Amino acid sequence: MKSVLSTILVSLLFSAGTTLAGPAVAADQVLSPRYAMLRKRAECGPGIGSCDDGSCCSESGFCGTTEEFCGGSSCLLEYSDSCDTFFGPGGSSTEDIPRPNLGNVPYGSIIRTCTTPGVIALTFDDGPYTYTNEILDVLDEYDVKATFFVAGNNRGKGHIDDPSNPWAAMLRRMYSAGHHIASHTWTHRNLNEVNSTIRRTEMIYNEMALRNIFGWIPTYMRPPYLECISRSGCLDLMEELGYHVVNNNIDTKDYQYDSPDLIQLAKDRYSDGVSSDSDNNGYIVLAHDVHELTVTELTAYMIETAQDRGYRLVTVGECLGDPKENWYRTAPRGRDYTAVPTHEPSSTKTSHPTYTVEPTGGLKISPNQTCGGNTGYTCQGSRFGDCCSWYGYCGSSDPYCGTGCDADFGSCKPPSGEIHDTTNGLCGFKFKATCANYGSKKCCSPYGFCGSSDEHCGKGCQEGFGKCN
Repeated sequence: MKSVLSTILVSLLFSAGTTLAGPAVAADQVLSPRYAMLRKRAECGPGIGSCDDGSCCSESGFCGTTEEFCGGSSCLLEYSDSCDTFFGPGGSSTEDIPRPNLGNVPYGSIIRTCTTPGVIALTFDDGPYTYTNEILDVLDEYDVKATFFVAGNNRGKGHIDDPSNPWAAMLRRMYSAGHHIASHTWTHRNLNEVNSTIRRTEMIYNEMALRNIFGWIPTYMRPPYLECISRSGCLDLMEELGYHVVNNNIDTKDYQYDSPDLIQLAKDRYSDGVSSDSDNNGYIVLAHDVHELTVTELTAYMIETAQDRGYRLVTVGECLGDPKENWYRTAPRGRDYTAVPTHEPSSTKTSHPTYTVEPTGGLKISPNQTCGGNTGYTCQGSRFGDCCSWYGYCGSSDPYCGTGCDADFGSCKPPSGEIHDTTNGLCGFKFKATCANYGSKKCCSPYGFCGSSDEHCGKGCQEGFGKCN
């Protein structure tokens, strides 16, 4: 009825214009923006066809080249040739990496709750993103560890292993702090709805990016939208690739409540779900590190509520009784991979980085402070300093040139003595460094980081490299 009335209204307007002898008026000028948009809504998609080469068909049926069209899971794969989903990271495939079963946590089946009572595992999906560093600050403040389900190229953010993006540095910080890193696929596709090829590349591409950053791939994953069933073939693939599939038993729905007047609803969902009987309960909690109010309001509330009710905050791996050595599989980076984006950044078009392979030993001077095997850059002669730190950055001070410095990619000033005082918080047998004189962080954790928490000073603490309880 509305469209009929609108047509009549347009006819009356034209008649009035003619009667008043005014200038000729085109239909586009009198149609409202809403109706003008409807007239344009026939560019691509089911029953219409594909976009031109180099363009992407958005969920709403428009062709374009920006992240709104090509980014993440919003691009219609069947009607596009340039969706982010089609473009993986550099380096060789991880598909042939050995994947033996590790530990007692089941593979290829849905895990919804902890097996250890008295613990809560906070989990954050979809990052790294704008707010991830801030959420790491909050976790540092409370000395709490969490699990991050990482997506490699969602939300139009670019590849996580691309050195021109900030994401790899965030992930290194996350890992160094002792958080658990797991997979949330490459571009956040619904794994029940895509074909078997895309389902596999969603997992393999994310593995390749994490391999390029860390030299390992994860054994834990969470499917986007929590969608992964046997009938689609998703759970069979997860079992084949050696993944523990993690769901949750408390969903904060923080993505629905990301505003000051609604965030209390996410807090209430969490509070209502956490029993005061901590001796007989444990929880895996779903939240997201891509929403501002989750960082500024929800995370601290979840931590304090858990602690007030007698729970210990741990990673998913810990809440399932799985030792850290089972969370990752070694996947050597090698020197045949050099992450060098060949595209020029653009504010209007989504560019897909390509990568060049440098000859063995063919290192370039770092142009952006990054260094090491996943970049192919050396710090020797760089404007940032000649030393390549263990974290993969060039500098000239003791944190860069001392403990853990990578002599293959720059100069180093190894501290004297068989065991030396750490210069940057790295410690233990691997680094031949002690935390004994590293401020208040005098304990060396099983994973080689100085700190003062129970995780650093308790079980597995490296005696001989600092204080242990």
